[in-house]
Amino acid sequence: MFPFNRFLRLTIRFVLISLMTIALVISWGAIAQSQVPSLPSGAANNSFNPPSEVSRHGEYETASIKSPLDGKELFEVTSPTIFNRDKIPDGSLPVEVRAQDVNERLWRVFYRTYSAKKTPIVRIATLNNRPIIQISDDRSSRPIRFVTLTEPDADFNGKTLDELTQAWQTILQDEVARFKQLTTPEAVRQRLGQALQILLGLLIASAVIWFLRRILTRRQKTLESQYQEQLTASTNRVSLANAEAKKAHQSAPSISSETIAGEETEAREIADVRSHFLATLQHQFSVKRRLDIDKFLKWALFWIFILMWYVGIARIISIIPLLMRWSVYVWSTPLTLIAIWFGISLAIRISKSLIDRLLHSWKVNPLISLPEAQRIALRSTTIAEALKGLATFVLVISGIIWTLGLFNVPTSSIVAGGAIVGLAISFGSQSLIKDLVNGCLILIEDQFALGDVIQIDNKGGLVENLNLRVTQLRNNEGQLITIPNSAIANVCNLTRLWSRVDFSIVVDYDNDPKQVLDVLRQVSQQMYQEPDWCDRLPEPPEVLGIDDLSHTGMLVRVWLKTAPMQQWSVGREFRLRVRQAFEANNIRIGKPQSITYNMGLNSHIQEETL
Repeated sequence: MFPFNRFLRLTIRFVLISLMTIALVISWGAIAQSQVPSLPSGAANNSFNPPSEVSRHGEYETASIKSPLDGKELFEVTSPTIFNRDKIPDGSLPVEVRAQDVNERLWRVFYRTYSAKKTPIVRIATLNNRPIIQISDDRSSRPIRFVTLTEPDADFNGKTLDELTQAWQTILQDEVARFKQLTTPEAVRQRLGQALQILLGLLIASAVIWFLRRILTRRQKTLESQYQEQLTASTNRVSLANAEAKKAHQSAPSISSETIAGEETEAREIADVRSHFLATLQHQFSVKRRLDIDKFLKWALFWIFILMWYVGIARIISIIPLLMRWSVYVWSTPLTLIAIWFGISLAIRISKSLIDRLLHSWKVNPLISLPEAQRIALRSTTIAEALKGLATFVLVISGIIWTLGLFNVPTSSIVAGGAIVGLAISFGSQSLIKDLVNGCLILIEDQFALGDVIQIDNKGGLVENLNLRVTQLRNNEGQLITIPNSAIANVCNLTRLWSRVDFSIVVDYDNDPKQVLDVLRQVSQQMYQEPDWCDRLPEPPEVLGIDDLSHTGMLVRVWLKTAPMQQWSVGREFRLRVRQAFEANNIRIGKPQSITYNMGLNSHIQEETL
């Protein structure tokens, strides 16, 4: 059995260290292309790869021309492919440089369109035997040359130069007319009015959500107080059921314990106590489920609030001309970011709910005995918090990595660097790893739980707090003792499942041993049959007899099996009753005996002196 336990400990330790090392580097992306953080990825800063805004199609490269109004793509310009941008051939112009020049000219066109009284006209002209598109308005005598069409443009689009020129002219004329229409005073006032209406609706809806969340918060506080009251009341009901079952068992005829009917009666009493306990757990779970529903509603209202403001702001940006240029970005990256963290938040809540349900099914397992079920109920809170913390940590780290990837941060380097940092942390903080591993073993092996009284080396007290890293005890003087879990080697649990009072007393040799034992049995039986003490004594006290004979007297021992945490009160009451019973029956306590050896020698010396 020992090799298996050792193998289990080593396996759990290895798994936990592995989880802590790779939790920082969890992602759904591809494996890192580099092995150290300082090396760039293969796609970054490579002169043989096109820039991010350029698309390569064999011998041609294209770049988009976008509207300054709302970022909509109008058309694409084309240039011959440049395979090495560190060595650009003479007479070649990279397509990204050409697209940047066209976009800047488009900005100038839109600015002049806004100032012009009439809509500018897009015309086709010829320069150096090449068709060009230019724009003229009523404020300038010289038109703006917008773009010069080339053979690669026509070849890539599969049209002649004239056809492509007319198509681009139509696109630009429609875009200029649209911009002029949107920038008229009437259109601006109308769209500003729509934006104000949207903003007012957002404010009203926000007030409603705030009011609903306030109601849920108040109801949540009420349910939490009711939950604590019902928890105390249900615990008392279970104790009362135990006492009633014990009392009924004691009042039954003595012969019934020797018959099948008596055994069936005892089994029914145990089943009744167990049913009370399981009903208590089920009631607590139903109340907690109501609390979880309220928390879920608050969470849903929070995300409705965020989504509502996001959609409203995006709508306002899309209808105001000066802000329309940002509408494409608003509907892309921020929406993806919200979706990622909404999914992470939902996954966290689902994982917590699944953990609660699994632990609840573990607690109400009909195959587990009642004392073990009560122990599981004590330590399930600590186990649940540990599992929830681990699930939250993994999901949040995954969300951070996805977010970095969304903003084009090279996650491959972060993954490799995170692995190295995780390994360094795991090796540099071995004591912390030992604390976590030993904390998991304490929970798995049920060495102790919250509410137990334990003794660790020369320190002891009530377990007030227990997590994966430390254990906190409250001793008799009220001191809070914090012990790292890695320092816990030997544990004495004084309250697991049941406890015991080891009562021993030394009586004088002049007493009749049978009388002493009979008095102890009477005191034990009387205390066991009293209603105030029967629920604390699951079994009748056992008078063991005379354990030792010494010069002080006869050592008599009695064992009293008690409910957990009740050995001290039972022991104090039993000692008081024994003291009173011994006094009533003239039973004397043993005491050391003294012998004088020099009396004859002193008399002889006195006679010689005379």
